Amino acid sequence: MTTGAAPEPILAANGKNSLSIRDGVIESVWIPGSFVDVGEARDAMRAAELVIQGRPMPMLSVMTDVVISAAARYEFANSADVTAIAVLGSSPVDRVVAAATGRDTRYPHEFFTSRADALAWLNGFISRPADREADALEASALNS
Repeated sequence: MTTGAAPEPILAANGKNSLSIRDGVIESVWIPGSFVDVGEARDAMRAAELVIQGRPMPMLSVMTDVVISAAARYEFANSADVTAIAVLGSSPVDRVVAAATGRDTRYPHEFFTSRADALAWLNGFISRPADREADALEASALNS
């Protein structure tokens, strides 16, 4: 895993994956044609932890022509660092890989072939400062 100062992307998974934050969304881009094993999945998840700095957020995962091992899919499905994931691909095979990965997730998971559609869907999962303030006020009122 290679780290860099924001806004530079963080490289993970032996350089197969780059992660950055754009407009409240983690953007995870995999090199087309990559095979992702469990070690690379864990490395990408550690990189995501560095990027988000303890603030779970939605993720756009660009996975065109990427093969993910069953063990790696399981690791990704157990991530606690994302609030939702939109998988962006371009083929029926990409859709099948995304569906297999999404079977065991604990967060909303959708496949898209349009970046604009994926980002529009993820927009509903972005935590904004006003939302956090309202949640804090509500929690305070409940505890009073």
